[in-house]
Amino acid sequence: MISASTAWHDFTNTDFHCWPLTASSLNPTALASCPGVALDWVEPPPTEIKAEEAFNVTYDLILDSTFYDWAVDTSGGQTNYFSTIGFTNGSEAKYWCETTICPSASADVTINNCCIHHVNVHSCPLVDTSYCGPWISPSGDIYTHSAVLWGAASTTRWTSIVGGLYVEGTTQMIAHFKVANMQMALFFDILVKPRSECGNNICETEDGEDCSVCPADCGKCPFKLETWQLTLIIIGALVLQHVEAVTLTVYQFTTYQQRKLLWDESWIVTHEEIQRAMSKKAVFGSSLSLAAINSSNAGLSNMQASAAARQVFTKVTVINGKSAAVRSVCKTQFTLTKQVRQEVKTLRSIDHHNVCKFVAACLDPEKFCIMMEYCPKGSLADVLQNPDVPLNWGFRFSMASDVARGMIQLHTHHIIHGRLSSNNCVIDDRWTVKITDLDGKSRQDERDDAFHKERLMQVYKPPECYEKGYTIGPEADSYAFGIILVELATRNDAYGVHDEDTYDLSETWKPDLPELEDEVDKDMKCPSPVQYNQLIAQCISDNAHTRPTFEVIKRMITKMNPSIQSPVDLMMNMMEKYSKHLEAVVGERTADLVVEKQKTDRLLYSMLPKPVADDLRVGKTIACEQFDVCTIYFSDIVGFTVISSKSTPFEIVGLLNKLYTTFDSIIEKYDVYKVETIGDAYMVVSGVPQRNGDRHASETAGMAVDLVAASEVFVIPHMPKEPLKIRVGMHSGPVCAGVVGLKMPRYCLFGDTVNTASRMESNGEAYRIHMSNPTYEVLKKCGGFKMEERGVIPVKGKGDMRTWWLTGRMESQVDKVKQATSLAEDQQRKISATDSGYNEVSPASTRASPSSGSKS
Repeated sequence: MISASTAWHDFTNTDFHCWPLTASSLNPTALASCPGVALDWVEPPPTEIKAEEAFNVTYDLILDSTFYDWAVDTSGGQTNYFSTIGFTNGSEAKYWCETTICPSASADVTINNCCIHHVNVHSCPLVDTSYCGPWISPSGDIYTHSAVLWGAASTTRWTSIVGGLYVEGTTQMIAHFKVANMQMALFFDILVKPRSECGNNICETEDGEDCSVCPADCGKCPFKLETWQLTLIIIGALVLQHVEAVTLTVYQFTTYQQRKLLWDESWIVTHEEIQRAMSKKAVFGSSLSLAAINSSNAGLSNMQASAAARQVFTKVTVINGKSAAVRSVCKTQFTLTKQVRQEVKTLRSIDHHNVCKFVAACLDPEKFCIMMEYCPKGSLADVLQNPDVPLNWGFRFSMASDVARGMIQLHTHHIIHGRLSSNNCVIDDRWTVKITDLDGKSRQDERDDAFHKERLMQVYKPPECYEKGYTIGPEADSYAFGIILVELATRNDAYGVHDEDTYDLSETWKPDLPELEDEVDKDMKCPSPVQYNQLIAQCISDNAHTRPTFEVIKRMITKMNPSIQSPVDLMMNMMEKYSKHLEAVVGERTADLVVEKQKTDRLLYSMLPKPVADDLRVGKTIACEQFDVCTIYFSDIVGFTVISSKSTPFEIVGLLNKLYTTFDSIIEKYDVYKVETIGDAYMVVSGVPQRNGDRHASETAGMAVDLVAASEVFVIPHMPKEPLKIRVGMHSGPVCAGVVGLKMPRYCLFGDTVNTASRMESNGEAYRIHMSNPTYEVLKKCGGFKMEERGVIPVKGKGDMRTWWLTGRMESQVDKVKQATSLAEDQQRKISATDSGYNEVSPASTRASPSSGSKS
């Protein structure tokens, strides 16, 4: 319970409470008493925390009447702590403190305009001192500070975010208040622990642990870099400097290629092209498959044996000079949908040495086939079940690591394999395992014997896949990987001795853990049998949430790997290390460049029209340009002054933001450029900066009709019953346009046409489009709009002018607009689907600078 105090508070571990505002480390004497103050932790800091870990604290400060009476009391020589503000009465001070609204900006907050003019939480490490106060330490070191708060005394509860503590050991957290000419503090001791702890069997890489810092957790470092290796890295760094110089050009080309990739059909080949390529290259199968067929088909029916043979053997063709494995898929029908295109685009974008590359596909209904990167040594199942291939445990761990790395890459691209097995893990001529058969449901086989294949695949499926409403996730791939680990240990298929009665096994059957202790040959003995079986048990656990991710799996396999590696392992590790290093550096620099270019593009296109901005970017000088004819649109809100008088500034901002967002979405459909918005005024031009013949008037007129229609149904957020009326003015004529300024360049329009268009708007009426005779003549020539003469009216600065009302579109024009709008929306959706990078801002939606043309 929080209660008022008439003496010092006994806080967590100190008696200090209130000090004069002038107190410091050189004058730390506290006040003798501080009555009427209740100061307490609501959500205190944690008693223990890791270094650099952020946390929140909440604390209360309650000041009652006793405090204010004491604070202004000058009897006995006591200081009036409200004298600077001018209060001598406690009630007046209390009323001022609780009702005064403080400035919104911290720079404007002073002791004279805000009662509680400083609130924050800061730390004071007790490593070198035993005493802390609400001031900077005598050493001058400034430790962790939260953001400064301020407010009225009626704000009794305060919350601060502490970004992290950086000095290990005991640290004192101080909640610091400055009220009038005094300051108060609340203390709490907290123990700051190191970010990482060596010896807990967890390699905390995110907290700075690695093999050099803590080998007990992260294992011994494999080897130190030699002189020639350092030389190679230095040379690579110099090469990267040159790569950075051309990265911008490469990025622009890559972005263009990515946009084309979704609709690119270069990967589609005809059956005739495949046959021509195959006629030049003999059709052959994996030489490692014969033993696998003979051993695994012994207990299968003829149909099952046939299915297994087709699964192992493959046809090989040459596509674009590369050998590709041809896998035929029986499909009764196939449609190249956008989803299929997206799947193919994703597959083509994956470039990883442990994932088979997608080469091409034939979409002929009766000859449907998929071509992937050809790996001549066959599948992992072929190699494991071939007794002529010696495989020590270093080699097996290398294969398991390859599969894990490939799955990490797929999961990084949000691809769930769902059909992972030893049969779709293939091995290339460098003994690198690659994952293949990354097919979506739209490209799965529909042969009569597909059921038998699915039956053989059943052991790789997790038990939860048979539950109703199951959605496949990465845990299913972890389960299948556990079955592959069993095959790696036994060098047999997953069914083992049960391969003859596959159909008699239940759907949730899974193999027993392998026995790894009986091997006599040292090279064939698993170096970590207990850890290996533990990994299998975790992967094939019935609880999907406890299965490890492939990142964890890869780390566990690395720990189990023998310390003495084969030459093949050493070669692959070296290649992997250097290739990953170069890829990571290039990828990091490219990603940084992409982000920065997006920022500059977004800023530049928000200031200038895209053609002008692009010319400036390539170094072209933008000269002032004369446009012989264009059409300028002006509109404002009728009665905006009345609406403003009934609304708060925030409500006006919300109204204009909603209105202009609606207008901006409409003008994107027309060949117009938004020049500026000034208050309730909206200015648009057509024919500038890109000339469009005589279409400038019809484009502006069509846009104006749509904007008026939108305003008629527009609902003011805070005044839903109040109609929003706009009046529109249009005029056609010559203008001069150019970029003005250096620090903040703006694209501005100059000329009498701007003033005349503004006069058309100011002499208009609500919900009506008022236009000059030149605009009428152009629209009459273009056709498609309804117009009526208003007559001759006096116009300020222009004399008498003949003007017209634009009342709407012709019926035929309405149908054309609907059709054009539909086509434009379809095209926009296609563009949005293909854009994988930054979408360039169109001229119509670009916020430009205020023009130099006068609106008055």
